[in-house]
Amino acid sequence: MLNIPQIEALKQISTHLYESMRRIVSGVNNLKLSMDSGVTDGTDFARVSADALTSNDVDLTKPGVLMKGSVPPTWSGAFTYASTTSSITWSWSGLAILRADGTTTQIADGSLAVAGLTAATAYFFYPYWDEMQLALAFVAGGAGNPANAQPAKTIAAAQQQALQGHIPLSAGAMNAATTASGTGGGSGGGSGSCVRAGMNVLTKNRGTVQIQHLRVGDHIRGRDTWTQVVRHEVHPTDTFIRLAFSNDDSLDVTPHHIFTLADGAPVRADRLCLGDILVGNYGWLTLRKIEVVVEDGAKVIVTCEPDHEFFAGRAAASVLTHNYNFSS
Repeated sequence: MLNIPQIEALKQISTHLYESMRRIVSGVNNLKLSMDSGVTDGTDFARVSADALTSNDVDLTKPGVLMKGSVPPTWSGAFTYASTTSSITWSWSGLAILRADGTTTQIADGSLAVAGLTAATAYFFYPYWDEMQLALAFVAGGAGNPANAQPAKTIAAAQQQALQGHIPLSAGAMNAATTASGTGGGSGGGSGSCVRAGMNVLTKNRGTVQIQHLRVGDHIRGRDTWTQVVRHEVHPTDTFIRLAFSNDDSLDVTPHHIFTLADGAPVRADRLCLGDILVGNYGWLTLRKIEVVVEDGAKVIVTCEPDHEFFAGRAAASVLTHNYNFSS
């Protein structure tokens, strides 16, 4: 058996011998053989099925290609960070990549510590999964040691995060800031299960208020009762899904925020479809319009107990949605 490197070498050394062999295996009288039957895969080169080719180019639409899915992978889990006046440390746990072919890639828990930063300064981070290295990484070329803290959001960094073989693990840049003194912290990336600041909720004692003005201890309207806010944080971000409903109200949320459909199924905002039916405060609501909004804003983390659902909306608290610690 000749392997591919040997055949290529034969072409260079003796063209006549190569042509003679090719003619032999191509057909002698009525005996038809395939050159493939005389070739074995080598260490550096291997055969590609003809089913995977169009005009000798690998065609990703062909059945001979090992497909990873027809839509970009998504992810679950989240990042958190702790900061000092000169450092930011990102940590992650429970991250998993969900692929369109039904498979899941679990990412090992870990952390990234970036030192040598300027006090009281915001930085931006672009995490991704490297398919070749099978490891989580951050876009380099910024500030700090290692140089993963980007001083500004850039298209170039976003492109690096989404190169072929990279799976972005955040919806745009994750932002974190060093402190002016002492320590700090926050969260970002991951599922980003948050409602946008400026949306309204209904409180038991203060009436309708914008979600960023909630306080820990407030009771807000849940599915069947009042539920108490036990966690409340506000963080800047710039990517939202805007959902418009049949009651003429709308709601801005982060892409992986969770809603409950009329049949009880949990669905992320970026997976909703026109015509989906959700739970409203006065009956079912039909989803009429979906927009992706990219502009500076803030996301609000709300965790409530004992009911982990609450009503929110731009005009009024009108559509049922989940709090931050929802898991399915």
